[in-house]
Amino acid sequence: MSEKLSTHLKSPRVRLDAARRHIPCNLCGGNQTEPYCPENGLGLVQCQNCGLVYVSPRPDPNELYALYGETYFHNDESGVVGYSNYIADEGNIRKTANRRIRRLERYTQPGRLLDVGCAVGFYMDEARKRGWQVEGLDVSNFAVEYAREHFGLNARQGSFTGLEFAPDSFDLVTMWDVIEHVPDPKSYIRKAAAVLRQGGVFALATPDIDSLPARLTGKRWVGYKLSEEHVYYFSRRTLTKMLEEAGFEVLEAQHVGKYVTLRLFVDRLGMYVPALAKLLALAERAFRLSERSAYINPYDIVAITARKK
Repeated sequence: MSEKLSTHLKSPRVRLDAARRHIPCNLCGGNQTEPYCPENGLGLVQCQNCGLVYVSPRPDPNELYALYGETYFHNDESGVVGYSNYIADEGNIRKTANRRIRRLERYTQPGRLLDVGCAVGFYMDEARKRGWQVEGLDVSNFAVEYAREHFGLNARQGSFTGLEFAPDSFDLVTMWDVIEHVPDPKSYIRKAAAVLRQGGVFALATPDIDSLPARLTGKRWVGYKLSEEHVYYFSRRTLTKMLEEAGFEVLEAQHVGKYVTLRLFVDRLGMYVPALAKLLALAERAFRLSERSAYINPYDIVAITARKK
């Protein structure tokens, strides 16, 4: 781990190790678990009753949020935690956002949108351009301040369950790459149901631990992150069950990708097939392709769109 990132995490980690506690299953409430992929060293367990995979024991919820400072969005260890340079990747993030918004507009027309885990606001800003009235929140004070200062967005700092929103007041709630980070996913999904109007749409995306790439690559799967970052790992089945129990009807479930630079694609490929990645890296440098981007679907991120009954 880089000196910059380890310095950022050093103080929180002292408290994390001291405060770890065993966690019951967030989906079914069960306490019977077995180790899951212990060779990756992330402390994962799987509920023997419903199959949900999560980190246990783990820190107090408040300690988890210590991770999401400025360093989280710009560091040299993005294969382990956070992003290489989230803000520098603005163009690709905006293209991915537009692709996802257009797809959601098949189910709901522009109205009030709440983006949970809004980061620095690129997705919100793109939605606003398409006629949505946008609000957002993030646990990162750095990200929220950036969204306010650079785009004039209505963004609030805090956890979804810790902030107040009027019930039945939104047409669309989104959680892109969020649900795997939060200490109580079920409460987040129930809160989404509470703030959506009847018939409102909820959309989220998260790594799919039951995907073919996850099963084939084992402990090397790119979806595995620092145990203080990704604390839950869903499959399509476990996430659908949690949504249905909260009063949602699933409209669509599919694997999705995102726009990425060739440089990032080659870097991630190197985690699986180093020899092939080296050949592609040579081609990348020879033809100066490093900053060109393309939509890449690795088929290990599941996106689910659901409607409040």
